[in-house]
Amino acid sequence: MVRFLHCVNRGSRTPARRHQPFSGRGGLTLVEILLTIAILGIIAAVVLPQLTSDIPERLTAAAQVVISDLEYARSLAVANNSKYKITFDPGQNRYYLQHSGTNAVLTTLPYSPFRLASDSADRQTTDLGRLPLPAPTVRLVAAARMQSGGQTTPDIEFTSLGNTTSTYETQIWLACGSGNNQRFLPVLVNPVTGLVTTGTLTTTLPSAIATIASMNAGGS
Repeated sequence: MVRFLHCVNRGSRTPARRHQPFSGRGGLTLVEILLTIAILGIIAAVVLPQLTSDIPERLTAAAQVVISDLEYARSLAVANNSKYKITFDPGQNRYYLQHSGTNAVLTTLPYSPFRLASDSADRQTTDLGRLPLPAPTVRLVAAARMQSGGQTTPDIEFTSLGNTTSTYETQIWLACGSGNNQRFLPVLVNPVTGLVTTGTLTTTLPSAIATIASMNAGGS
């Protein structure tokens, strides 16, 4: 009987588990790494031109914002029989509107939903970096009074007649992109009528404007 139980116990034992060799690999082979890099390069070559091909559209959209702000300043000057000016700050990529006439009642600007939360009641700021446009950001690179080929100007002021206080055309230059993909677009203000138009898209800045833009970039 004891031998029988002993034989049963031996027969019911579970065989010990054998360790199976680990079949998974610890990393990629050199061929797989090179293949991955090649695929990423192909994707980048296809996607990057698409991301930069709409730079003209971004510049046009930003120019329309600038034009709207300039026309708004002009309309305030005409409607209120006073003067309003827009001051440019290329170093901060922004500009702001203020009343510049003698009537203190007009110092407080009309309410605008586009005003920054940090603006005081007498200022309305437009920050180009905050425009709802994808990267790269549109930049304000220069504001120039077109006297002797172009001279930097800190602002543009509209009078009650709709014209500007400068007798020369004012140009506000915008830029977007970098390297070979960089493009420039000017916004032009007629000094006699105060009317605003968009200039021609270019790949380079006029020499006088380039000098102004370089000085602005150096001081930012």
